[in-house]
Amino acid sequence: MHSSMLVNGWQSFGFSGVLHGACRQPTTTMPFFSGAFHCGARMPEGCPYVSDPELLVSDMYGYLYLHQERCDAARGGVLAGFLSQAAGFGGFAVTSDPEPHCVLFSELQSEDRERASDWCYLSIQSGAEHDVAVQKYLEMSAKYHRLQRTKPQPVGWCSWYCHGPHVDELLMMHSLKELKTLGMDSGELPLQLFQLDDGWQSAWGDWMRPNPKFPNGLKPLADAVKAHGLVPGIWLAPAALTKGSRVAKEHPEWILRDDHGGEVSCGFTAPGLWMRALDTSMPEVLEHVKKTIRTIVHDWGFRYLKCDFLHCAAMPAKRFRPVSRAKALRLLMEAIREAAGDDVFILACGAPLGPCIGVADAARISADTADHWYPVGPDIWGTRWFFKSDRTNLPAARNMVCSTLARLHMNSRLWVNDPDCLHIRKEVDLAEAQTLASVVALSGGSVIFSDDLKSLPKDRLEILKALLPPMEIPAAEVHFTHEEIPTKVVTRLTAAVGSWRLCGLFAWQGGEVQLAMDQEYHSFEFWSCTYQRCRAGGVLSTGELKPRTGHLYALRPLEPDKAQYLGSNIHASCGFEVCKWEEADESVCFSLHVKRLVAAPEVWIFLPRASKPRLEGTSLEAAQVHPQVWRFALPPLQAAGSTLRIDW
Repeated sequence: MHSSMLVNGWQSFGFSGVLHGACRQPTTTMPFFSGAFHCGARMPEGCPYVSDPELLVSDMYGYLYLHQERCDAARGGVLAGFLSQAAGFGGFAVTSDPEPHCVLFSELQSEDRERASDWCYLSIQSGAEHDVAVQKYLEMSAKYHRLQRTKPQPVGWCSWYCHGPHVDELLMMHSLKELKTLGMDSGELPLQLFQLDDGWQSAWGDWMRPNPKFPNGLKPLADAVKAHGLVPGIWLAPAALTKGSRVAKEHPEWILRDDHGGEVSCGFTAPGLWMRALDTSMPEVLEHVKKTIRTIVHDWGFRYLKCDFLHCAAMPAKRFRPVSRAKALRLLMEAIREAAGDDVFILACGAPLGPCIGVADAARISADTADHWYPVGPDIWGTRWFFKSDRTNLPAARNMVCSTLARLHMNSRLWVNDPDCLHIRKEVDLAEAQTLASVVALSGGSVIFSDDLKSLPKDRLEILKALLPPMEIPAAEVHFTHEEIPTKVVTRLTAAVGSWRLCGLFAWQGGEVQLAMDQEYHSFEFWSCTYQRCRAGGVLSTGELKPRTGHLYALRPLEPDKAQYLGSNIHASCGFEVCKWEEADESVCFSLHVKRLVAAPEVWIFLPRASKPRLEGTSLEAAQVHPQVWRFALPPLQAAGSTLRIDW
């Protein structure tokens, strides 16, 4: 019997994933620069287990489970944590002893004489799948916070990964026009969001003062975005500032300080800044934050706020009021929500997760992504391994995928998950781009891309289109194997065409991935549009795959006497595109609708009694790709939808 532990990082950028056996927990390779991003819940002084070099610590909640070697099915375990982090940051720690000790702990600090932790949660599992255990915990946390249905996932474009901080008014206006020509005007690309990222402000901390690159301020941009039918979004770091900012110079008393009066460092970040923090326990600071948000939302007109580096508000420090670190962040989030209003979409990024529950509409659940798999740094001989080995906050597709899959079950329970921007640019291998798109689709979260609109090939844009509209249902099963990153992710879907499973099989290290079949299935792989029949007792195999690639399969149990929809090139779900399905004796009538134009749609259908099926009203012929399985090339699908009939 072997043990594994699902670890949740303190904030968005922290390592989240499954660690197997006795091992060292991943930490930043650059503590001098990035240590501030990993100031999670601290164990009590004098705790005898702190000296364990292989102590595993999970923030807010963690899950320790037992399993057979190289088998992901749990054979029992314990999930423990806290339903909220309003009173203080807390966690679940497990020692590396042969008979491990489990410790549930919380930081306690309060203005009240009586101190109490947040409500604890403890669940002893006996043979249950780990997905069920995590889902029940998150649902209990959502119930405790009295959360309502989450808002629709944002779908749009962000300026950061193509332009970085080098944005200006003219570039953003041109980008807005380019989005229209890429497919918004034709109806092929139904985006909702246009988000301006870092680079517009005069200084970090001076969020009410755009820099000279926006000579007319930001209201004209927000107005133009709205005139194009999009939601204007903006990035800011409301708790962060730099020494050179006007706020820092005019209000040094607002800066968060340590026990000796020194300014607390909140880490180093692009484009080469050392961050400081505002003391959000001060009423004056909270009023300043509210004024900032009111200006951005109600005066300038932005309706989507990407609030970044929120960890700054929760750094260890001596505050104006003796509130806990978690409470200090909660005060900030509540001030932002009060000033913005309930209808404004708030994304919490770089955020300790617990205090954001119930306030943020979405949360970044991973490190920044990138168009490279491993983190990279300056091209200096002897240092490449230093960056490549980081598994925490450095930008990399690997770090994004690992944490996104580990936190998948948060989506639609606590908020909308933000897996960061999808990269579909030509610098990313086509198969890798499709695989990353599969991860985004299975997450059920935000679908935002951030590629240079001038150089983006149209065939790469098809990857993005296939995810629209996004699926609201996150994957139900994440198979944590003996590897660090899950290789099998499964979601169960139901629509007009019945029920089916959508399975992502990923070969992160290369090789073959298999999924056991408990009965006979139709299998349709979306990206390659290929069909195969899977026999009961056999396996679905990807074949040999290159590293960092995968397949996305729609699996439907074979019903030998019934017409069955198998998949399409229209939508990655291979089923949600169908809003009506009616079968008669020698015909089937169905309606397709994805709220966008599809120029050359194709569908694959199992017709057990057909010899020469035909599409009513057209001269298009069906192609038989497998006994009783037919591919139909359809007329262009309009944004309003189409109804079709097949006779035989």
